[in-house]
Amino acid sequence: MQLAELHFVTSNPGKLREAEAVLGCRLNHRALEIDELQSLDLEHVVRHKAAEALRRLGVAVLVEDTSLELAGLGGFPGPLVRWLLASVGPSGVCRMAGCFGSRAAAARCIALATDGVDEAVGLGVVTGTIVETPRGRHGFGWDSVFAPDGGDGRTYAEMDEAEKNAVSHRRRAFEALREALKDRG
Repeated sequence: MQLAELHFVTSNPGKLREAEAVLGCRLNHRALEIDELQSLDLEHVVRHKAAEALRRLGVAVLVEDTSLELAGLGGFPGPLVRWLLASVGPSGVCRMAGCFGSRAAAARCIALATDGVDEAVGLGVVTGTIVETPRGRHGFGWDSVFAPDGGDGRTYAEMDEAEKNAVSHRRRAFEALREALKDRG
């Protein structure tokens, strides 16, 4: 499999922009709505998404998913972060993190490419903290609540696109995926 033959399946234009910036190429793109499996196991969610995209499109696909794992909540919401944001918003995530003795968090992304026979997987993890109140206007999703470790305390949403892409969990996952594809020839 080569990147050029994969169809990146996402309905999120922000994820498409980030993937293309990190990979340094335009991707074939399919904005396909897939019913996501509701599970705390990110790998299980991604594998289900890939199988469903492959079944529906009949072409080699690239999918990814992320999780935001709050240490004080035992890793919750994980891959369910989208639904937590829909119900309590970024401010609610910040308030929840403050109730459990630790604001530590991990941002995790798994990117998976498959043609139905072969597959390549990339994992990216960044540790950080959930800030006390949402900050910043860039990005999407939970970018305004997550400040990666090793930085200057800014959230992803306070960074411009290039700064975020330099340190993000998604970057790490797509770079690992690119290496996995290279290793397969």
